[in-house]
This record gives sequence, structure tokens and C-alpha cells, in this order.
Amino acid sequence: MAPLDLQQVLREWPHDPEQVSVRKIVGADGTVRIQMRVELGVLQMEADGRPDGMRPHGEESLLSFHQQRLAHHEAQNGTSLGFAVSSRECLELRLEASHFYRRFVALFVLEEYKNVLRDTTHTLAVFDLCRDYAFERDDRLCMEPYRPYVLMMEAKARAYQSLNDGEPASALAHVNRGILQIKELFENGLEGQGPEGCSEIKVLQSLAVELARKIPPNTAVVRHQALRAAIADERFEEAAKLRKALHSRNHRSS
Repeated sequence: MAPLDLQQVLREWPHDPEQVSVRKIVGADGTVRIQMRVELGVLQMEADGRPDGMRPHGEESLLSFHQQRLAHHEAQNGTSLGFAVSSRECLELRLEASHFYRRFVALFVLEEYKNVLRDTTHTLAVFDLCRDYAFERDDRLCMEPYRPYVLMMEAKARAYQSLNDGEPASALAHVNRGILQIKELFENGLEGQGPEGCSEIKVLQSLAVELARKIPPNTAVVRHQALRAAIADERFEEAAKLRKALHSRNHRSS
């Protein structure tokens, strides 16, 4: 029988309160898993699917289960009116979101930015479902204070993925888009210190300054990258200015 005491494991991997300590391991069944060292032990998560490895109601996630419920309700009634998520169901969804939260933090440390985006997308979809369909008002508002952090992590993951792809202008565009998204939350009534005191906005603003230094002097290539990012993010006024600048440059060159 294998020993149950984890003391040896914890001694070999000491907790560092100054940083997030994460590693990948291969389980006895050959499956890759993610471990995070925390103050009182080690969290172990599946790399794919639900972090806890469960399949609620036979589905990949609770989110997927409730999205299918919603789709079935809309197909039967022609509208989402009347669809609701109970307080118990919202509690279960919040627990699932917390598992995905821990994993995308771990994945960010591991620099697996595409998987970070997979998990932030899932987390935001849980927030949306509860905000839009929770039966109780408290459940509709419960997770909204955490939305700025998830949007910040999503913007950072997109930015670093763009840097890995050699597109610093796109990286900067993703960060600026994240800043705007968070500011819109406050404009729409999110409680808190407001955009001026929002730590997530400050983090993204600092990253924007850092990314701006990585962008070479204005060239047609850089402007084309920025144009593609502006169009993708539906920043049409900025896109029009970039088109005009490119047109002027091409006219001068001809």
C-alpha cells in the first residue's frame, strides 16, 4: 500500500509565498496533470476538461450542461424568457469557475497562453450565464467583481501569444482592448473604486507601455498588423485612420 503522508513531497517542493509555484507531472495512468504548490499542500488538476476530472450529468462541464438546457428551452419556446438557474445551480457553477480560475493562473505561469484563453473563455461564460439567468439577484451579481481580473488575464494571454507569434502591434491592441472592456464594466455600473483605482487596468496600462517599446518605428508592416487587430476588435475609427496613413504612404511611394 502506498504511503498516505505527503510530508516528503512537501519538503522536496517548498512553498514560496512570493510566487505561484506550478509544475506538470505525468500520472501513474500516463495522463499529464498540473500541480500547484499552495501553503498547506499541493493542488492537482487535470490538464483538459474539468480541472477536477468530473463529468457532471455526463457532460464535459456544468457550463456545457446548462448551455444545453438553455438551447433546449429556446428551441421549445422560441425565446430564452422563462429560463432560470437556481441558487443551488449558481453555487455549483461558481465552484466550477473557481477550479477553472486556479487552472488558468497555473497555465499562465507555464506560458501556455492558448489554454489560458480556453479557461478564461469558460470562466467568463459561467459569469455570463449566472448574470443573465440566475433566479436570485444576488446570484446574478455575485461573480461580477471578479470579471475585471479574468478580462485582464485574457488580455495578457492574448498579448503574450501575439508576441510569441512575432506580432507586437497585435499584442498592444489586445491589451488596449482589455483596458476598454474593463472600463466599460464601470461605465455599466460595476461597483468598486472605478477605473482610476482599478488594479487590473493599472497592470494592463503598464504592460501597454512595455509593449509599445517593442514595436519598431512605423512601417507598412507594423501598420498592417495594427489595422488587422483594429478590424478584428471592431475599432473602426482607428482602422480608418490606419487605412488613411497606409494610403498616404503608398501614394508618396508611387
